[in-house]
Amino acid sequence: MSDENANVGETAESTENTDTSKKVTEKISEYSGKVDALVESALGFIGNRPWDSWLDTANKYISKFLPAAIALAGVLACLTCLITMLKNDAPFSYVVKTLFILVPVRFAMHLAPKALALTRSFIEKGEPAVIRPELMYIMKVICGIGGILLGVYLLLDFDKDLVVPAIVAIIFAVLMIICLERPGIVGVKPDYPANCVEEVIALVLFPVRVLIALLTLLIGMAAVGGLVYGIVLWFDDGLSAALAFGTTALVPFVVPLIVYFIYLVVMFTLDFYKAIVSIPRKLDEMKK
Repeated sequence: MSDENANVGETAESTENTDTSKKVTEKISEYSGKVDALVESALGFIGNRPWDSWLDTANKYISKFLPAAIALAGVLACLTCLITMLKNDAPFSYVVKTLFILVPVRFAMHLAPKALALTRSFIEKGEPAVIRPELMYIMKVICGIGGILLGVYLLLDFDKDLVVPAIVAIIFAVLMIICLERPGIVGVKPDYPANCVEEVIALVLFPVRVLIALLTLLIGMAAVGGLVYGIVLWFDDGLSAALAFGTTALVPFVVPLIVYFIYLVVMFTLDFYKAIVSIPRKLDEMKK
């Protein structure tokens, strides 16, 4: 009789433990769901905006004002050099050579928007890269929310030397959230890659795709910044101001072409590597 009572007691205790474990599991699942909802809400607050249409609008207007900025920078570069040369009694041939600088500026003014469009075509017209949806979510949380928290943590130190790194961390985090919430902006789609090589290529080139997608915006900001910086230098050092204006005039044309050729070489190298890696598999298929 005592054995039966003991078995009944053990059964009741086991049932009670099972119920407790089930309740704990349900509570954990409930809190986990709340955390997921909170994270999704935080990501969506930043990412669920019409960033793609805003970026298209910015690219359109920057492409329109860029030729004028290049022309103005070229004229200011020549004017600054001429003033400096006249002050220093430079030979007439130097003056003519300085005016000749306007020739490449004229080409840059005409071709810079086309060079930017050429670079963007990798994303707009090319085949989208594939990244796993689960990995994209992890990247959003770590790089996005983690970057924002890091920036806030640095700001809370109240150290002026940490202000710039904090701002950079927050900007980087926001960009990552935007690009991963709206992956079409950078020519990426959430899907499952065919093989590990394709996945590695997509991850390695993701930052490059972000740069290409934002290149027009960055070039426009650089053009405005170069003009302002040159004007600030104008009253201190004429040659430095001329160099700033000249760089502002030519960078919008040169940088997109450099990015285009580097991306082309990288893609060719990776495709060549993929072809070599696939040779043993194709030979095995031929033997079969």
